[in-house]
Parts: sequence; structure tokens; C-alpha cells
Amino acid sequence: MSFISLLNIGWRRWRTHGILVVVTVIGCYLAHLYAPYADLLYDLTYGCGYVAVILIAYSLVIGPYKLLSQKKNPVNMNLRRDVGIWAGITGCIHVIAAIAMTTRGNIIYLFLRPKPEGIGYNLLLSPSGVSNNIGLVATIILVFLLVLSNDYFLIKLKGKRWKFLQRFNYGLAIFAFIHTVLYQRLDNRSQTFVTFTFIFAIALLCIQIAGFFLYRTRRAKIHSRIQ
Repeated sequence: MSFISLLNIGWRRWRTHGILVVVTVIGCYLAHLYAPYADLLYDLTYGCGYVAVILIAYSLVIGPYKLLSQKKNPVNMNLRRDVGIWAGITGCIHVIAAIAMTTRGNIIYLFLRPKPEGIGYNLLLSPSGVSNNIGLVATIILVFLLVLSNDYFLIKLKGKRWKFLQRFNYGLAIFAFIHTVLYQRLDNRSQTFVTFTFIFAIALLCIQIAGFFLYRTRRAKIHSRIQ
């Protein structure tokens, strides 16, 4: 996508991006209110982290909502793509800020530990290590989806293949929620945070199941009409 085409995305998409910027700022501000004496890296880590999880979940709700409202669920929807883009942006900010806040250049020790004999590394299997490695997998998927979220790859991959690759978003949501809950436990967050996250995840799962059965039912009706 060229810079000129980016400027010509239309006022509705610019409005969406403006709203998502405001949502991101609000998320970081709420993190500041939760820990007013913490530094900017803390605000970015937790504020953008929670915003990213919420946006990932929201991007998965848009499809079932379209089906529920009796509208066709197309391969590409600008709203879903823009929400996914901001999930990627806030998720990357979260990762960069978290690494800057918790390490002093030894990033590898977030995921691996030196072998006892001093040569090579083993996977870090402590609670924080497991959470970090799950977060790493989520980040790889997130960056992959962010790279695909443009007109070039939508055209290059011929729609259906692009849509298939975008389904990695389901795996991303699972890893993101597990990473979030593990760190909530590690940081001794209030039980309210953990409970809300579980309820949020269960609600998202129910919506996805409902959307799947609605899609299958509608597809079966279409096939019966054709026959």
C-alpha cells in the first residue's frame, strides 16, 4: 500500500483509527491510575497489553455479529482489519515496553536458561518462563497477521488464502488470554482481574460457537435451495 493510497482510505476508516487511538490512550491512562507512581514503561506495558487483548477479542466478535444481523460476512471487512491492525500495534508496544522494563539487555533469559554445563540453553519452564514463551508465540502470530493486513497481500493471496491465514487470529486469542492470566497470577493481581478475564474469554468462546453453528445452518439452507 503506497503512502497516497493510505491517505485515501476514506473518512470512515480514518474515524475508526482515531477512535482506536483514543481507546489506546485511555487504556494507558487507566494503567497509570492503577499504579500512579509507576513509570511510563509500566503504563505502556499494561495499558497496551490489555487494549491488545480486548481488540483481538473484538476482531473475533465482528464476524458473528454480521451473521447475526443477517448480513453477509465477506472475506475482508475494513472495520475488522483496522481493529486487527491496532491490536498488532498495541501488542507490539506492549512487548517492547515489557522487555525494556524487565531486562537489561539479556532478553534471551526471558525465554531460556543456560544449561548446567554452561554450553547452550534449555527452555525456561518456570511460571514466568512459560508465560513469556507463550507470549513470544502470540507475538510472532500477531506480527504475521499485522504484515498481512494490507491491500497488497489481500490481492496477492486471492482472498480465500488471505482469509485462511487470518484464522490464525483464533490461536492468537488463545495464547494471549493464557499469557494474560498467567501474568495476572504471577503479579498477584486482584482476583477481580482474573475473574473478569475468565468471564471475558468464556463469553468470547460462546460467541464464536454461536457464530459457527449459525454459519453452518445458513450454509446448509443455501445448499438445500440450490439442490
